[in-house]
Amino acid sequence: MNHNIDLLNSVAKRALYFTIQMIYLANNRSDQQKGDPKIGGHPAACASSLHLLGALHLVVKSGFDFMAVKPHAAPCDHAYNYLLNLLLDKDLNPIKTKDAIKAMHNLRAFSKDEHVFQSYHSKYDPDHMGFLPSGTVGIPPVSLGYLALAYRFAKVQGFDIPGKAHFWALIGDSEFREGSLMEAMPDFAERNLNNVTWIIDYNRQSLDGHRVIDPSIYGNDCDRICKTARVNGWNCVELQHGSLRQELFKKPGGEFFKNLLEKNLSDFELQALLLSSNVLDIRNKILEQNSNLKLFLDSVSDKDLINGLNDFGGHDFVEIIKCLNRSKISDKPTIIVAHTVKGWGLKSKAECSNHNTLSTKEEVSELKAKEKIVETFETFKPDTEEHKFLQNRHSELLNDFEQISKIKQNNKVNITEIPDSLDINLKFAIFPHTQWMLGQLVAKLTRIANTEVSNEKEKLFQPVAKLLAIMSPDVGTSTNLNPTMDGKIYGSRVNDLETDLNVRDPKSPHLAPDTDGINRFFRFDITEANTMSCVGAFGKVKEFLGASIIPIMSVYDFFIKRAHDQYFYNLYWDSNFILVGTPSGITL
Repeated sequence: MNHNIDLLNSVAKRALYFTIQMIYLANNRSDQQKGDPKIGGHPAACASSLHLLGALHLVVKSGFDFMAVKPHAAPCDHAYNYLLNLLLDKDLNPIKTKDAIKAMHNLRAFSKDEHVFQSYHSKYDPDHMGFLPSGTVGIPPVSLGYLALAYRFAKVQGFDIPGKAHFWALIGDSEFREGSLMEAMPDFAERNLNNVTWIIDYNRQSLDGHRVIDPSIYGNDCDRICKTARVNGWNCVELQHGSLRQELFKKPGGEFFKNLLEKNLSDFELQALLLSSNVLDIRNKILEQNSNLKLFLDSVSDKDLINGLNDFGGHDFVEIIKCLNRSKISDKPTIIVAHTVKGWGLKSKAECSNHNTLSTKEEVSELKAKEKIVETFETFKPDTEEHKFLQNRHSELLNDFEQISKIKQNNKVNITEIPDSLDINLKFAIFPHTQWMLGQLVAKLTRIANTEVSNEKEKLFQPVAKLLAIMSPDVGTSTNLNPTMDGKIYGSRVNDLETDLNVRDPKSPHLAPDTDGINRFFRFDITEANTMSCVGAFGKVKEFLGASIIPIMSVYDFFIKRAHDQYFYNLYWDSNFILVGTPSGITL
């Protein structure tokens, strides 16, 4: 499908201005007093993700999709949603224009019964539909992947689940160093979560400045990201070059220019070239270490050379859209390493310390003047192509949101009565500790869910039992979950050769997984953090789709410390789940 790239770039530039204006207003409030801390906002980090987010908002994502976006890019998301008229009230109606404009003035304000935006994505933002809160880094992309797993599980349980839902995470390249992401990668691949795409905003700058890596380490960081992804079962695509660069590569000696950009320049060296305004110095420095580039350099103008150095794939709508759409039909989870420049379109572009750099009043005024508008948050005029495009896109996404509301009603489960007791037999349990009791409870509920029961009391438990999803890191057998695991592990179906050859030990749980609806146990290795993210994601499916799933996680109480960050994130985004620490206060 062909897209009007000039139109998309026009919308993106308006979104950039709105983003920078929001941050400027938040940091220059009329009620600001001497000594007040700065509100923050990260213009350069927003600018590096401008086109990646633009491709998702304006073209690629559906209203059924979910996004987890790096915290520092939140204002950019708000700007796109404002342009799309997708600041909504609780009934999914667009809020009044004056209220939307007020919200754009209220980045990180305290609400006085008006719409405000938090500094990072929040479930209380008026554009929170399809977004995960991002008050912490490293955890939302993992929760997003387990939300994809929860959707798949809910579908086999008979709930109405949108088949087209895709799960997108935009991740900062420094955020990618978070251990939670590395821990989840092999698990996502093993669970074949092919509707998960992680996009690395690879601007090669890290917080306080340029990333400088020991040259003895092989390859740039992007090389290692892709190798890590592929060896862990993911597809990895590098979105490195824009269309101008690709044309320059066709010139005599262009292959050496391509090799320079891909192999011979470290991240640190590339940033230095981007910062220089002296084209002669740039040419001489490149030739000093790359004599094979003389023919190429002699054949390109200064303008093409500078534009070529700055032509990153992560700012080229054609390349981004093509790449994102390809990931939607992948047979594996996908990582896209999108090369960008931090501070694209801003005076702080590629500067060492631009992470916290705030735009001046003069720069904000210049950006506004380029947009040829009068009002601070003026959108496109009704007679423009941009307005018509945004209006059509608004209708597409809002229609999907309304479909989700109908799905939630269809998925509603009515449970009228639950007895007070499951009547667990304690006759043979001299000291029935919590571990043993948990095993008895979930085993009995699993049996009730999966069999025809005649006991009237058990029949009352059946609607609840069918909603259970049980998960545990570490050794399930030693936490008394053997009966629940036995032949009931949810996962991609495998050839059960143990059973076929009659060599399976009947005294041990049957561990061959299947995607049948009766399989309710999710097996994890010693990954408390992953399991905690998973139980939290499953606990949100009722809110998002009306599908009442009751996730239960057991964990050695001593090891819960390994998942405290994930636990607090689950609470932060209001997840509903049951967490059982065993052996209840008696550590190893």
